Amino acid sequence: MQISQFFHIKSWFDAYTHSFLSGDAAQDSPLVLKINHTHRVCANICNIGETLDLSDTHMRLAETVGLLHDVGRFEQFKRFGTFNDHQSINHAALGVDVLKKNAVLKSLEAEEQAFVTDAVRLHNAPALPLKRPPTNLLYMRLVRDADKLDIWKIFADCFRADQPSEPAIVQHLPDRPTWEEAIIEAIMQKHMAKFQDMRSLNDFKLLQLSWVFDLNFQETSVLATKRGDLAAIARSLPEGPAVERAVDVTMQHLDELASTASS
Repeated sequence: MQISQFFHIKSWFDAYTHSFLSGDAAQDSPLVLKINHTHRVCANICNIGETLDLSDTHMRLAETVGLLHDVGRFEQFKRFGTFNDHQSINHAALGVDVLKKNAVLKSLEAEEQAFVTDAVRLHNAPALPLKRPPTNLLYMRLVRDADKLDIWKIFADCFRADQPSEPAIVQHLPDRPTWEEAIIEAIMQKHMAKFQDMRSLNDFKLLQLSWVFDLNFQETSVLATKRGDLAAIARSLPEGPAVERAVDVTMQHLDELASTASS
């Protein structure tokens, strides 16, 4: 992949995403958040990729994956007014459809197109497929880690500022002092919790904590620890023995990953 190809795709992305904006700040807020999220995911991918000694071509392809991973979100929100896949449509699959409909990747080699579309399609999958070539898996793992880092930031910033969360971002979940035992149980077993088990904002917070069990690169744990976003999310949870145990398990796991990276 040449740098000119990357900038061509980036120009398309900017024009495409801004075409969904109405000019009304309140109405556009969820989409602007997604645009800003995308650019930070690209930066996260570059930060992680720099620790892996990737070639320039691999770095550009990885950044392209970051740029396009949520491209389906814009059509999703236009159609359904939500970012909740379970109440609308799988935004990753929709994103692949958008890329194909607009021939966004036509200038890339066939193999490079496959790398990007595979990573976009599976960036939100509950687990990565076992039978995929190593290079395909590399891009999937990079975007999944980079995505988590920024979602943690988005949530943590709201709680640090003690501001109400954007309803579309928290998927319109009610903010009540409850949590689902299924999510606590998944964390205690060191598994990622399931989106379909969420019933409240606290469930979403706990689910995000459970993502530490799906990190792929040591640098991700280092960045997460330095930024303190997970700790901020944890502090926003209600008190209670079950929640506190779940928080301890996730934060200890993150500390162990970061410690391994620095040893």
